[in-house]
Amino acid sequence: MAEPASAGGGGPTVAIVTGAGGGIGGACALALADSHDTVVCVDRDLDRAKETVAAIEQAGGSGVPVAADAADPAFGEHVAAAAAAVGQVRSAVHALAHEEHVPALELSLDSVRLSFTIGPLAAFALFRALAVAPTPPSPGAAFTVIGSLHETHAFARCLGYNAAHGALGQVVRTLAHEWADRRIRVNAVVPGWIATPGEVAFYGEEHLARAGKALPFGAMGEVGQVAAAVAFLSSPGAGYISGSFLTVDGALSVSLARLPEGDQSTEGEQS
Repeated sequence: MAEPASAGGGGPTVAIVTGAGGGIGGACALALADSHDTVVCVDRDLDRAKETVAAIEQAGGSGVPVAADAADPAFGEHVAAAAAAVGQVRSAVHALAHEEHVPALELSLDSVRLSFTIGPLAAFALFRALAVAPTPPSPGAAFTVIGSLHETHAFARCLGYNAAHGALGQVVRTLAHEWADRRIRVNAVVPGWIATPGEVAFYGEEHLARAGKALPFGAMGEVGQVAAAVAFLSSPGAGYISGSFLTVDGALSVSLARLPEGDQSTEGEQS
């Protein structure tokens, strides 16, 4: 790994990744370990956080596992305090969401609330706690959320997830607007269909292999590709980027628009 650069006068540089025990979160933690002195790996399951820390250390980096539940009202303060004990925060990534695939008429209000709690509310709680911490984030700090195409595309059977990501998008835009004078950059990385362990468990490998062939690039995306986008937005090279949504979907979102085929005999006619 490259030698991380410590923040000027602020002690060791710290990256925070929530959901670090997951596929995308774990990849983000590994990627950020290359440019930060320590990565605080946050997950509800401490063992999974420890597995990511072990992978970071095996690659020559440093990590700290932290157990925290995004549904806990004290989530933001707890994670911010854990990071402050390590060094000065330069990057934070929120890679958590609650997703349930059922028709809207079968979706419980509790499930919708959980989507909002774990997604936009937890992201805001964490970012706000970091912004007001006694040791402020380093100048040019990057706060990044893992967004979703569901923010702008109303996929069926995903009402709670759709709505929560719509709200998460507005959290990104509003904080980027309000915190520009603080030089805190707030962005989103928006993955397409990524072959995460969770997707494999939900759909099965054979289904994903068939679905991948039908995507514009002819293959599913990889967690490392999402992590590379997060690493870029967290780098000095993205120092003038805030309020942006970096889509990593192999042209999927721009390929979703379809008109009904209708009667082929009228194709090309204009009224």
